[in-house]
Amino acid sequence: MKIGNSELIRNIDNYCINDLGIPSIVLMENAALKVIKNIDFQKFKSFTIVCGTGNNGGDGLAVARQLFSMNMKIDVFIVGNHSMSKDCFANYNILKNIGIDIKHIITSEDMINLREALLENDMAIDAIFGVGLTRKIEGIYEEVIKSINKSNSYIMAIDIPSGMKCDSFGILGTSIEANKTISFEVYKKGFLDYEGEKYTGTIIVEKIGVPEYVVNKFHHKEYLTEIGDVKNIIKKRNKCAHKGDFGRITIMAGSENFTGAAYISTEAAVRSGAGLVTLCTKKSILDILKSKLVEAMSMSYEDIAFEGVISNSDSIAIGPGMGNNELTLKCVKNILSKNGCPVVLDADALNVLKGNLELLKNSKRKIIITPHMGEMSRLTGVDVESLIENRIGIAVNFAKEYKVIVLLKGYNTIITDGNEVYVNSTGNSKMASGGMGDTLTGIIASFIGQGYEPFKATIVSAYIHGYCGDILSKEMFCVNASHVIEKIPYVVEYLVK
Repeated sequence: MKIGNSELIRNIDNYCINDLGIPSIVLMENAALKVIKNIDFQKFKSFTIVCGTGNNGGDGLAVARQLFSMNMKIDVFIVGNHSMSKDCFANYNILKNIGIDIKHIITSEDMINLREALLENDMAIDAIFGVGLTRKIEGIYEEVIKSINKSNSYIMAIDIPSGMKCDSFGILGTSIEANKTISFEVYKKGFLDYEGEKYTGTIIVEKIGVPEYVVNKFHHKEYLTEIGDVKNIIKKRNKCAHKGDFGRITIMAGSENFTGAAYISTEAAVRSGAGLVTLCTKKSILDILKSKLVEAMSMSYEDIAFEGVISNSDSIAIGPGMGNNELTLKCVKNILSKNGCPVVLDADALNVLKGNLELLKNSKRKIIITPHMGEMSRLTGVDVESLIENRIGIAVNFAKEYKVIVLLKGYNTIITDGNEVYVNSTGNSKMASGGMGDTLTGIIASFIGQGYEPFKATIVSAYIHGYCGDILSKEMFCVNASHVIEKIPYVVEYLVK
C-alpha cells in the first residue's frame, strides 16, 4: 500500500482536475460513497455529521446527503464562519434545497444542539479538517472536537482525523479520536505515528476513481508492506531442489554471557529454510552451543576451516551477543574488508561501528544493518526523541550516504535502501522480549542465503517475524523468541500457498 503526504494528494487532485478533466466534485462524491460503504447499517441508524468549510467538509455534506437518501436520521453541523470551498458550497446548497436543516457552530452558545445530537445518535462523522491542516486547533474547533471525543458515539473520521498531522507525526493541539478512519488513495504518513492508532482507530484506505498511473506519477516510493507484497516475493520450492540450493548461511554470534543470542539467531536461520547453517563463535562457549544446535554446524573463530566457511557463504550475519569489544570490531573489519556475499550487521556489530563508519563506506559487500532506536542514535549522533520524530528521513539519508540497507526496528519498522521505503505492518508489543532482534537477524540472513535479493529478503523477513508474533498473540499473553522460531516454517508455507 502506498504511503503519501498532503503534497501528493494536492498533485493528484490537480492532475485529475486540470489534465484529465475529472471534476473535483466527482472525486468528492466518490469519496462519500466509499464512506457509506464502510458503515455497518445493522448497528448504526442515526448520525451526527460535523463538517468544516473546506473540501473535507464537502465530503461530509455529501455523506449526509447519501444517508438522508437512505432514510437515516441525520443531524448536520458546520463549524466556523470561514467561506466555503466551491465543492463544499455546492453540496451545502444541495442539502438546503432538499430541506435538510444545517446548524452552524460559531460560538460556544451554538454547542447545545451538537451535544444533544451526539447524545441521541449512534455515530459521529468527523469531516472538519482534512490533510491540508497545518495550524494549531483552537477556539470553537477545539471545543467541538473535545465534545465529539467525550461523547459515547462511535466516531468515524473522513480521510484523516481532524487535528492529526498528515505529513509528520503528532497532533495540532488536539485531535479527533476515531474508532475508524476512511482514508482515500494512499495511507497518510501521519498514521505512522507511534500514538497514531489512538486517533485513527481502524484505518481503511479506499480508491475514489484516480487512475493508478496518476498516483504513481507523483508517489515517492514509500509503502506499507501488505501480505500480498510478501506473497509476491516468496517462491514455491522446486521439488527437485536439495539443501545446497537453499544457501550456506554463517552466523557469527555469542559470548560467555550471551550464548542465547547465538543459539536464537542460528535456530531462526535454520527454521526459515536455510540449507546449511554454521555458527561461528568463541571457543570458550563452543561446546555449550554444540550440545543445543542439532541441525546447524558450529565452529570457533580459531578453527582452521573458518576462513573457508566465510568465503563459501551465501550470506553472513554478525553481532548477536558478541559484546562491544575489540574482538567484535576485528571480526567486522575482517568480513567487511573482503569481497563476498551480503552481510547482516546487528547488535554489537553495530555498536562497534560507532566512530568506524568508514568500514561501511569502504566495503564492497552488500550490507544490511538492523539497529533499534538506541543503536541508530549511537550511529548517527541523533538523539532518540528526534530520531523517532524523523525516523523515515534519517533512515533514508543513512542508507543513501553509506550505500546500505537499513532496517530500523520499532513499531512500524522502517526498511529502506535509500531509494524505496517499506514500513512493516506486522508485530506487536507482546513480542517485546529479549531475543526478538536475534531472531529477525537469523531470518534475514536465511532468506538472503536462499537467493532472495537482499532488500526484498529484508522486507519479507520483517513481515514474517511480526506475522508470527501476531498469530501467536491471539492466544498468548506474551510471545518469546522461541515461540516465533517454532512458528516460522508454518507461516512461510501459508504465505507460499
